[in-house]
Amino acid sequence: MCAEGTMASFCFDPAAAPAEELRRIAHAQVDSALEELDSEDRHRAVHRVRQRGKKVRALLRLVRPAAPALYAQENAAFRDMMRPLSDARDRGVAVETYDALIGWLGDDGAAERLAPVRTALQERRDAVLGEDLDARLEALRAGLHAARGRVDGWEVDADGFAAFAGGLAKTYRRARVRMEDAYADPTPARFHVWRKRAKYHRHHLELLEAAWPSVLAVQREQVHHLTDLLGDDHDLAVLRADLTAAPGAFAGEDAVAEFCDLLDRRRAELQDEARVLGTRCFAEEPDAIVARLRTCWDAARADADAGRR
Repeated sequence: MCAEGTMASFCFDPAAAPAEELRRIAHAQVDSALEELDSEDRHRAVHRVRQRGKKVRALLRLVRPAAPALYAQENAAFRDMMRPLSDARDRGVAVETYDALIGWLGDDGAAERLAPVRTALQERRDAVLGEDLDARLEALRAGLHAARGRVDGWEVDADGFAAFAGGLAKTYRRARVRMEDAYADPTPARFHVWRKRAKYHRHHLELLEAAWPSVLAVQREQVHHLTDLLGDDHDLAVLRADLTAAPGAFAGEDAVAEFCDLLDRRRAELQDEARVLGTRCFAEEPDAIVARLRTCWDAARADADAGRR
C-alpha cells in the first residue's frame, strides 16, 4: 500500500506499465492542483499548488533517463508555471516562520519587543495576496489545463524498474554531493540546493514505495523530516535576507538585529540536526540503493503476477 493509502496515490504500481502509471499519477497531481486553486484560503492555495507542481517535476526526474525529451519539455513547463507564485509563497510563509521562531524561543518579553516586526510581515503578506495574485492564479489554471492535455501523450522508453533506475541514481547521488557542499561552505544557497535534491529523493521513495511499503515508508518519513528541517532553515534564511535588506520597513535596525541573532541561533541548531539525519539518510552508495530497490521492485512485481494467476 502506498503512502496516501491506495495504489491510486502518488505511487507506481509494480504490476502496471510504467508509462501508464506515469500518466495516471501526473493526471492526479494536475487535477489536485486545479482543485486547490478553488480554495478560499489563498495562502493555502499557493502553497498546495506549488507542492503539486514539485511532485510532477519529481515524477519527471524519476523517468528522466528513459524519457529525456519529455523531461526537458515538461520539467521546464511546470517550473515556469509555478515561478510567478514564488514571492507569494515566501511572503506568505514569513509570518509563520516568525511565529515558529518566537515559539521556539519561548520568551514573552522578546515576543512583545519584536511584535512590530510581525505586524510588518503581516502587512506585506496581505499585500502580496491581493488582487494581483488573481491574474497569476488564473494564468496558472490555464497552464495546468494545457499541461493536462499533454499528459495523454507522455511515454517512457523502458519497462519495469529500468524506467526508474537511472533517475533514482542521479537524484540520490546529487543529494549526497549537495550535502557535502552545504557543510563545506555553509551558505543559504548551498543548503537550499541540498534541500531541493533531498526533496526529490523523498518523492522518489514515495513513488517507489510499493516495492516494500513497510520499510520504504519509514525511510521516506526520515527523509521527509530532513527536508522539513532544511525547509525551516531556508525560510529563516529568506526572512533574514528580507529584514536586513530593508530594516526600516521592519521596525528598525535594533529590532531587526535582535531578531536576526535569534534567527541565526535557530538556523545553527537546524543545520546541526540536519547533518546527523542527512548522514543516515544518505549513508548508502548510489549503486547500492538502486540495487536494493530493484530487487524489492522485481519481487513486488513477481508477487503481483502470481496473484493474478
